[in-house]
Amino acid sequence: MNLRIERVPLRGPPLSAAYLESDTRAHGFYTAGPPERLDSYRRLAERIRADGSDPRWARLKETFADLDGPARRRLSAVVKERGLFVSTGQQAGLFLGPLFTLYKALTAARLARQLEELLGLPVMPLFSIASEDHDWDEVNHTHVVDLENHVVRIEVGRAEPGDPESDPSPPVESIRLERDIDAALAKLSQLTPDTEFKTTVLDPLRAAYRPDRGFAAAFQSALGHLLREHGFLLTRTADPYVKEVTRELLWSEWQRRQESEERLLKREGELRASGFEPQVPIAPGATNLFLTGRLGRDRILEASGSARLRRSEEQFSEAELRRILEEHPDRVSPGVLLRPVTEARAFPVVATVGGPSEIAYLAQSQVLFELHGVPAPVVVSRASFRLVEAKISKVLDKYGVRADELAGDAGAAISELIRARTPPELEAALAELRKVVGSALRGVEEAALDFDPGARSGLGSGKRAIFESIGALESKLQSRVREKHQVMKSQLEKAAANLFPNGRPQERMLNLYPFLVRYGEGLIGAVYDQVLTPLDDRSAAGPDGLPR
Repeated sequence: MNLRIERVPLRGPPLSAAYLESDTRAHGFYTAGPPERLDSYRRLAERIRADGSDPRWARLKETFADLDGPARRRLSAVVKERGLFVSTGQQAGLFLGPLFTLYKALTAARLARQLEELLGLPVMPLFSIASEDHDWDEVNHTHVVDLENHVVRIEVGRAEPGDPESDPSPPVESIRLERDIDAALAKLSQLTPDTEFKTTVLDPLRAAYRPDRGFAAAFQSALGHLLREHGFLLTRTADPYVKEVTRELLWSEWQRRQESEERLLKREGELRASGFEPQVPIAPGATNLFLTGRLGRDRILEASGSARLRRSEEQFSEAELRRILEEHPDRVSPGVLLRPVTEARAFPVVATVGGPSEIAYLAQSQVLFELHGVPAPVVVSRASFRLVEAKISKVLDKYGVRADELAGDAGAAISELIRARTPPELEAALAELRKVVGSALRGVEEAALDFDPGARSGLGSGKRAIFESIGALESKLQSRVREKHQVMKSQLEKAAANLFPNGRPQERMLNLYPFLVRYGEGLIGAVYDQVLTPLDDRSAAGPDGLPR
């Protein structure tokens, strides 16, 4: 495979950075324990499995009976032996969104395999699609680099029940694909090269993303196809099973909303006292619950014992809210801090894999796990990679540039790189040439005029001709330098578009499918082989060579 897969540091808020560096100030905010120690997972597994009457395993068997292949076999083992899950998740971005979606999934898959061996229990990777999110503008597009190395945005419209003007923020779960999905697929195909893999890569994507299909369901289908050999359980946060088994937890969150707010505000203060800013600000009176009302998904606010929606200002009594939960559980959903708690209530989760922002807000979620008596999973960082194609490696090697030198403002970075590579000795040598020639000509002029005072005119024209020749030489050399710099500038701009598109890290911007078209689905296995988890850190090993 003519591609280099580079591990890169995961950057984010100071709290997640401290957690990844095993800073004791940060680890105190995560109750399950350090992710590099096997004991953290073992203790949690024992706690999760302690209740022999827990009905979740039996319900999982009934709910997901239609799985096939590796996923069916792994779920069967989890149900039979009361196994566990390693969870991760993401919003339902167009064509699976940016590359890090895959990196999250493969980190969960690798950690699940490791824990299965080390704990002696079936452990299955779980990918939870945040289909109740309502920020359509975050998921309705993706970016690719075209054949001319330009960053191109692909975007689709939406179709959902009701009037878009009166319901501007519906959950993604309710949005269906329009006819323009065919044009988006055609554009993706047009922007990628014709290769031996193109048909086998894009045909399943076309089968997943088709007009009138649910946007989140399309994401689930496409991701399930790519992860089919890793035995994933894929679900959506709006899945009827999840809504049913978490209904009472959501009701408890409403009933205990004051205590929930107090705990979160206390945690906010503890984080600040340790030098960290909370990832999610806590607004007094705003609950961790949302309800789909007249203006779409809307946060529930406390209103003198009743529930009031923030944007639409619709008001509901406690009895009305309870009736909605009973009859229309799909209308009530958790906020970002409560969502990990509902996931762990629905599935026996021993570890959760997240990015830097998720790691940071999970420090706040811990108090909600405690409030609802749900064991908080071990928090694990996703892997972070940069895919460097041969054409980009060649440019970097040619100019002796490190990839990170192109981060941020690529234009300014490239100008600085060019300035640093302009040979100062060339300008110095040309200046010295003018100086030496001028001095020599003055000597010639003095000697010639002593011999023949009438030679002044001829000397003047001769001197001008010599300096014009030097000027022409200087112009040619400077033109050559500019030409060389222009080539360097153009090639580095192309490299920056591939590595830091629009000034952002590749994994946070670029779509996976152009890479799959070029290198085939074997790329997924190649990335998986490069994934490292905290349990790969041999410095944490005990006397037997295994992580503690």
